[in-house]
Amino acid sequence: MRVVILGAGGGVGSRAVLAAVAAGHDVVAVARTARDVPPGARGVSADVRDARAVRDALTGADALLWCVGVTRHSGPDVGRASMPHLVRAAEELGVGRLVSVSGAGVTLPGDAKGAGARFVSALTRTFARDLVEDKQGEHDILLGSGLSWTEVRPPRLSGVPGVGSWQLTDEAPGLRAATVSKADVAAAMVHLAGSSEWDRRSPFLLAGTPLRS
Repeated sequence: MRVVILGAGGGVGSRAVLAAVAAGHDVVAVARTARDVPPGARGVSADVRDARAVRDALTGADALLWCVGVTRHSGPDVGRASMPHLVRAAEELGVGRLVSVSGAGVTLPGDAKGAGARFVSALTRTFARDLVEDKQGEHDILLGSGLSWTEVRPPRLSGVPGVGSWQLTDEAPGLRAATVSKADVAAAMVHLAGSSEWDRRSPFLLAGTPLRS
C-alpha cells in the first residue's frame, strides 16, 4: 500500500514513517525539509499549504496520514488552511483512506465528557487555543467531505519508546489519563490506514489494550 504521510518531520509523523516502513508499505514522507524524514521513505520537501505540492504528493496514494499540528513555525491555522485542498485532492485522486491526529482536549459535538475531561478541555483551550481551534476546524472539513477518515484524539504525548499497545474509545480521558507514546499513536494511525474501523469517527486514543481486529 502506498501511504503518504504529511508532517513527516514531526514527533508523531516521523514515527509514523518508521512504523509504515516497518509494516512494508511504500511510504512518501512530506515535510518542510526532506532531510528531516527518517530513512526508508521517499522524502518530499513541501509546505502543506501549497495545494499543488500536496496534490503531487498524493498521486498514486492508497492512504494518507495527517500528522500536522500547530507549532511556532506553522501559523495558527495550518490545518484549516490546508485541509480543504488536501481533501479535494484526495477525493479527486481516489485516495481510499485518511487518518489524522487531533487531541483529547478538543471537544466535538456528541462528546460525553465527565467533569475531569471537561476540565482538561478547558485547560487545553486556555493554554493552546490556536491548536484547539485549528483541530476543531479540521474536523468540520473532514465531516463535510466524502472521504473515509478517522481522527484519533490522544491525551498528553510523550517521547518514550512505544510499547505496541493502545486503545480507541468513545470515553474521554480525565485528569489521570496516562500519557501516550508518540510511537504508539503513530502505530495506531498506520494500523487504521488499512482498516475501516472507526470510519468517519473521532475516537480518543489511550494507552492500553492493543487494537487488533
